[in-house]
Amino acid sequence: MKQLGLLLCMIPSLAQSQEEIIVFHNTENLFYPTNASLTMDDDYTIEGKKHWTFRKYNHKLNMLAKTYISIDENQMPALIGLCEVESDTVLEDLTKQTPLRKIGYKFLHYSSQDIRGIDVALMYDPKKFVIDTNFPMPLVSSKEKDRTRDVLYVKGKLNKLPINIYVVHAPSRRENNIKKELRKKIFNSIYEDILLKMQEGEENFLVMGDMNDNPWDESVIKGFHLEFFNKDNPQLLFNLMSGNKDKFGSYIYSGSLLSFDQFLVSKSIKERLVFDNDFTKNHVYNPEFLKEKDKKSRNNHPYSTYKGMKYMGGVSDHFPIIMRLKTN
Repeated sequence: MKQLGLLLCMIPSLAQSQEEIIVFHNTENLFYPTNASLTMDDDYTIEGKKHWTFRKYNHKLNMLAKTYISIDENQMPALIGLCEVESDTVLEDLTKQTPLRKIGYKFLHYSSQDIRGIDVALMYDPKKFVIDTNFPMPLVSSKEKDRTRDVLYVKGKLNKLPINIYVVHAPSRRENNIKKELRKKIFNSIYEDILLKMQEGEENFLVMGDMNDNPWDESVIKGFHLEFFNKDNPQLLFNLMSGNKDKFGSYIYSGSLLSFDQFLVSKSIKERLVFDNDFTKNHVYNPEFLKEKDKKSRNNHPYSTYKGMKYMGGVSDHFPIIMRLKTN
């Protein structure tokens, strides 16, 4: 209770601003500690291999809340895209059983065909973001080998700014990167949807997610059509992490700094970006309390919840990414 009170005191004032913060975060296996019979979540249960207890679960929820509260002392994020969330239950707990309840966040979430039962979601401040429409985009076949997360599409108005949002968690690199082509197909499907909407007069687009590839990898470049432009074939999307190679990253694997978590935006959104400090220049939010010091690496690792089967007690194995946007 003492920790909860301290976190509540940290929440900035709720004054309206025409500059809004948008966050995306891979939460690293945000499971509820009881078993869901239809998915492969057995490890993350009280009786499972990782002994995922309610004490650990509640600690993780409060650390996630602390993360989003700490981003700016004067305002809270208007939008928080999430991945690796299991259910409405964990989102209800995150928004209502932590200091985030003061904000009154709502959320959008649909259960997907992911074999482990982890999905994407969007938390939003209803005082700032008004939803027009939303639905999951099942972009690939439902064959067992292709079971993966849907993309969450949301259209709404952020203050005065109409915006189309896609929240993504692309298939992983497991099994010798067998799903590389599937990732590219998913990215291409998003691109084609954006192209169609642009032809219908829409202007403002934001794609955010864990792409499981870097901005300079083939699946991202070709899937989102980020090359070969001319006056007859203008660039539709800009990857805000394209300049982070060997400099900044949101995820570390085998000592390598990776930029799997990305924002891709249309030109109209790119022109509204606000850069006022280091983390809005590289878009990676990595304060000291989110870092684990690794003596074997020059990089600061995200302070993860687990390393393999060992409980570490951290927030996530990914740093959040953030952007600040003019919305008037």
